[in-house]
Amino acid sequence: MRAYALNLRERRAKRNNPRSMPRRALVHVLLTALAALAFAVLVAACGSSAPKHPKSTHTATSPSATLLSTGKQLYASDGCEDCHSLNGTPNTGPTWKGLYESRVALTNGRTITADAAYLTEHIVDPTALTVRGFPGGVMAEAIQGDDLMAKPADVRALVALIESLK
Repeated sequence: MRAYALNLRERRAKRNNPRSMPRRALVHVLLTALAALAFAVLVAACGSSAPKHPKSTHTATSPSATLLSTGKQLYASDGCEDCHSLNGTPNTGPTWKGLYESRVALTNGRTITADAAYLTEHIVDPTALTVRGFPGGVMAEAIQGDDLMAKPADVRALVALIESLK
């Protein structure tokens, strides 16, 4: 019995020791690890291309002058100024002054922070998260032909403009 227990311990020790692992099992483990690493690199590389829903690449630093200039041009040319003010004056849509990083009550009962991710999602899909007290669907109709989902740079510029109006 003692010899069997000793033999069992030796087999367990060999099983847990990578040097005693059969060559085929070791190759399998290494290939699996390599495949996982390749998958992680692929996912990271795919995340850098233009996504279906543009994500904000905005950082905590202040937006560049070029980005703000583009945001102001879009604000005027895309008709944002028809419903959103930059000075705090109420309008058809919420004012952009002080909106960034503020708490926003939505029509679905949730309250969220108006961060870059929320603003990006709302600009691209205005019906997804409507601010309580404002009519739903108005912005969707207003930007219908703008196809902002296909213009992530424009969305980033608008978000940068909103952020600058803290």
